[in-house]
Amino acid sequence: MIALINFLNHLSDIAIFSYIVVDKANGQISHQKNLTNHQLTDKQIQRIITQTSIIHNYYFKKQKLLLFAYDTDELNQLVCLFIDDEVGNFISHNDRLLKISETIHLFMKEKEFTTKEVQSLNQNILYLRKTIIEKVLSEQIEQQLYHHDFESEEAMFIEVMNGNEEGLKRDYYAFQKNSQTGLLSTESELRNQKNILIVAVAISTRYAIKGGVPHERAYTLSDNLIQDIERKNHFQSAQPPVLEILLLFCKEVRKYNYIKYSTTVKKTCEFIHKNIYSNLSVPMIAAYTNYSVPHLSMLFKKEVGLSLNQYVTKQRIEESKRLLEFKQYDLNTISSLLHFNDTSYFIKVFKKYENMTPKSYWHEKN
Repeated sequence: MIALINFLNHLSDIAIFSYIVVDKANGQISHQKNLTNHQLTDKQIQRIITQTSIIHNYYFKKQKLLLFAYDTDELNQLVCLFIDDEVGNFISHNDRLLKISETIHLFMKEKEFTTKEVQSLNQNILYLRKTIIEKVLSEQIEQQLYHHDFESEEAMFIEVMNGNEEGLKRDYYAFQKNSQTGLLSTESELRNQKNILIVAVAISTRYAIKGGVPHERAYTLSDNLIQDIERKNHFQSAQPPVLEILLLFCKEVRKYNYIKYSTTVKKTCEFIHKNIYSNLSVPMIAAYTNYSVPHLSMLFKKEVGLSLNQYVTKQRIEESKRLLEFKQYDLNTISSLLHFNDTSYFIKVFKKYENMTPKSYWHEKN
């Protein structure tokens, strides 16, 4: 048991996740490392203990928390993993937590999960999406359609996405003047600083990609920055470390920002990317931008060269490639998650865009 806890603590430092270890005999938490404010109730813990499979995922709607449970079997303990409460990252978080869980399983059993175990998990994630996640995402989209006030923090990252260094500096100092940075660790001030910087890197990476930086370049830069942050014992520079990070990503956007979309089209693309797991429609997208369907469709086609439906389909294919590379999801699950009519239609569309079948793509990447 001590070896497992030491391994979990080391892994948590690298992958940045929270965990609790529950004794299945009495339902008590025996060990934990909680990087969030989430606390499980006795009722929720009892619900987790009733599971029968070695891996299982839950979504607690009231807390908006995705939790991944791994049964250690002979230790009679459940390891419960979680990251944060961002429902829009439901699929990505599940991917990460499965990978972390598989790493623990390799440590414990020296083997990977079986296909049957992963397939069972796939069915559960589809069930969660259809019964809970879809409703929560729909509620968020409805709020986005009617609430257009953006906070100063959002303004900073929009400047990163646009590659506007002067605008970024202006918005950053305005944000610092009118806002207070949250406390992300009570362990030490250094740990708190590192966590704040890592969050800044993670968010900047996403906005840089939206601004035109290639995925591989953005994620490589992100990995290098986080490793550099973790190595530091103090932070000293001519300007605030967070601003330094934001400016670095801003400069990357300027390197790759050869496509100049209008603000409306960029806003539309951002909305589509953010809600790719929702059942998007052209009227829904148009409502978000406050434009009529014909006007937005004409503007989008003129600038992007694709219709709104074509662009949504293209982004779904891009997301399906990521899911295929992860190896967790079968074709039926992917087609359902990304709202294709059926698996055969998904295969047909994938082949049209990639000149190969999803299966061929999977073999090429794995």
